[in-house]
Amino acid sequence: MNFTKAAVAFGSAIGVQELLKSVQRVTMDDVLGVAGLERRPSGIAQVLPAALLITVSAAVGAGVALLLAPSSGSKLRARLSDGIDEAKHKLSDSISQLETSRAQRHSVS
Repeated sequence: MNFTKAAVAFGSAIGVQELLKSVQRVTMDDVLGVAGLERRPSGIAQVLPAALLITVSAAVGAGVALLLAPSSGSKLRARLSDGIDEAKHKLSDSISQLETSRAQRHSVS
């Protein structure tokens, strides 16, 4: 009989521990979901997508405005060509610096 009481007490202790673990995993969203409710999104969560959309739209608009600005086609092509050439030079300089630093690291090792 003492064994039965001890087994029941031990089983109850294990059951209580499992119950506590289950209760700790319950979130407010779970409780609200049982009642058929949900949390309202924060103000930032509502404003951030709109702000990103405005920023992207402004960047696209600025690019279109530059392309459609009143200048001759040859001037626009020259500006674009100069910009592309400058970007190519910067990229090649960066690559050469990376290669020299890589070579220096390998020579030290």
